Amino acid sequence: CTLFDNILIDIHKFKSLLCKLGGVRIQDVKNTFIGEDVIFDTNYPEDIIIESGVRITARCILLTHFKDSQKGTFSRGTIHIKEKAYIGCNSIFCKPVTVGKRAIIGAGSIVTKDIPDNEVWAGNPAHFIKKRLPQD
Repeated sequence: CTLFDNILIDIHKFKSLLCKLGGVRIQDVKNTFIGEDVIFDTNYPEDIIIESGVRITARCILLTHFKDSQKGTFSRGTIHIKEKAYIGCNSIFCKPVTVGKRAIIGAGSIVTKDIPDNEVWAGNPAHFIKKRLPQD
């Protein structure tokens, strides 16, 4: 028995709160899931917008600054994840993108373009797999 046995903390809500305090624009801390070892860009965390009901699973990486290979300079952009989207583990965001409402990104995907609402995408780079039905 330890001193903390009677203290209940939902660690995932706590992670969401810490990320919000660190600058990530999480709109609904109570209903956002941030998995283990998720990395948010520390240079521009304010360029990451996460809406209500989003689930970002283990070991995802969200980068908001990018090397422009043609210009040899860095640029930055916004990553916007809309409500109830699901990001599979080990997915990497390496371009400014919008992930639509209820979209699903398969595990291990490299996201380089916008994902429309209600679609499933996966792969390297992520590509369209199928549309989601309203009851899915």
